[in-house]
Amino acid sequence: MSPRSVRATIASHDLPANTYRSIINGLVVTSKARTHRYSQDLATQEADHKKKLDDREETIEFLEARLVGYIDTFSRPPEGYVENGHLMTFTIPCGGGLSNPAKWVKKLDDGRVAGYTTEDGPHDLPHMCEIYASPKYTADPAEPLPHWIHETLQGSAPAYAAFLDAVKATDDWGLEADVMRFQTLDKCVLAYKAQLNRTHGELKSTIVTRDQCRGCLECAHLGERVSHLAGEPQRMPTNVRARGGWKEGRGRRF
Repeated sequence: MSPRSVRATIASHDLPANTYRSIINGLVVTSKARTHRYSQDLATQEADHKKKLDDREETIEFLEARLVGYIDTFSRPPEGYVENGHLMTFTIPCGGGLSNPAKWVKKLDDGRVAGYTTEDGPHDLPHMCEIYASPKYTADPAEPLPHWIHETLQGSAPAYAAFLDAVKATDDWGLEADVMRFQTLDKCVLAYKAQLNRTHGELKSTIVTRDQCRGCLECAHLGERVSHLAGEPQRMPTNVRARGGWKEGRGRRF
């Protein structure tokens, strides 16, 4: 019974003592049940509140860590990078046809360079670009590369390594990149020449073999054996598909 119902019952009836005792016990049980339920609700609310506070603390710590990372990136170069003092024309597109100068740069092993702007953060990818030697304009025309430089670039690995170290000592990143690029392209040229030589050798060998085969056919009097076909029009079999026939004006006959 609710307290209101108990009050109304007592006020309107003269009840025996046992009844009063039962009513009081019922009130005690009801009070304990409501107290227990209130305690449970309060504990649940406190747990939810604590979880919200913990989540908020984690969010604050995460944002603080990211803020520190951004501050560190902009106040000092990222790992492996230096402040740009070599490539003043190195700019990084930022959208809308605009570009920002590279603040931090890193020389890569393949002759390229990577860079960040002051607006980039630790979670941004670096911008890569090719670099080249800057020309030095003088009154005298540029002279051809000395022959010994060609020999060094095409020579042994130790000689090239010593030459490249001397170029690096000039602290000219573009000059170093062009030396590496020239050496790589020169290797490709030599490889293509060797491939062409092999191809020409195979072509000559194939032509000789074909001419020998023609001689065999001539010795076997092929023309006489099939002379009856000389005046008949040549037709391609209907189940054979023509491929890459030779046409006048496309190469020459061998």
